[in-house]
Amino acid sequence: MRSKLISVNMPVYNAGKYVGKSIESILSQTYTNLELIIVNDGSTDNSREVILSYKDPRIKYFENDSNLNIVKTRNRCISESSGEYIAVLDSDDIAFPDRLEKQLEFLEANPEYGMCGTYYQIINENNEYQSRIQVPLNDLDNKTFLNFNVCFCHSTVMMRSELAKKIKYREGYDIIEDYEITYNISKIAKIANLPIYSTHYRVHGNNVTIAKKEKAQENRKKIDETVLTDLGIDFTQAELALHTNFISFNYEYFALDSRYKELEKWLLGYYAFSKKKNRFNMQLIARSFITRWFLICIKNKKYSWIFFNRLLFKFHFLYPVYISEFLAQKHRKSYYVV
Repeated sequence: MRSKLISVNMPVYNAGKYVGKSIESILSQTYTNLELIIVNDGSTDNSREVILSYKDPRIKYFENDSNLNIVKTRNRCISESSGEYIAVLDSDDIAFPDRLEKQLEFLEANPEYGMCGTYYQIINENNEYQSRIQVPLNDLDNKTFLNFNVCFCHSTVMMRSELAKKIKYREGYDIIEDYEITYNISKIAKIANLPIYSTHYRVHGNNVTIAKKEKAQENRKKIDETVLTDLGIDFTQAELALHTNFISFNYEYFALDSRYKELEKWLLGYYAFSKKKNRFNMQLIARSFITRWFLICIKNKKYSWIFFNRLLFKFHFLYPVYISEFLAQKHRKSYYVV
């Protein structure tokens, strides 16, 4: 196993405050046969100086001639990679020391899997611990979950290089490019998350997903359209809008009471269709629906018939269980992605 080269991909844009810690976390890995591919995407801060201060020969540093944005930068990282495996670590996150070793061990032992991620811990801009995030583990649960959302923290991901180079990140899906490539890999290989914490994922005011929420929502709709089409579900544009806004927790969209009845009809139809397919974890689908419905009702202060609806009667055994679990999470600071 020690002969396998791992290429760690690290796109960088104005991350001078954090990139040093990210680099150090890779250079100090227990698995040492690696190359760190760093692509500087036209940073205007001191990122370049920080990166070049590290002299480890395993670092391969590249610069884009101008700011090309995240998708093209991630794809350049892939094209510059020579390893049999590609791991991702964004420039403000921190890998635990044995991360690469454990993921490589899993992929070497399970050749039918094309990608694996892990649980992760959230820290803030001051390196202070915030919470733990657990994600679906097995192939069935991950492929079920991907119908609604990405269930991999991209800074925990390791992919087989041949798959990453074949599929690549798709232009036009900036901000949620991780969801798009994960979904495409899941269509041709098994995927898994390992039940270990391998990465500190940093949340701060400059996170791309926070700064560009509207663009992410627009691209999210494109992924939802692809997923529904792949499933073979017929839908109108109005139903697509319902689906996307529900799945992405867009509470404001459901300020109108009339949309709840439309949404209820859509969700019950989706559930029945998925059950006939007989290739998904139906309890996981129910959990996703119940949790989202609960949050949307609470955020919009809908406590009447809207809350006590046909979804409640459909999932009457699961409803109180999942709501109780969800409410208990914030007290434990340990969350299951929904």
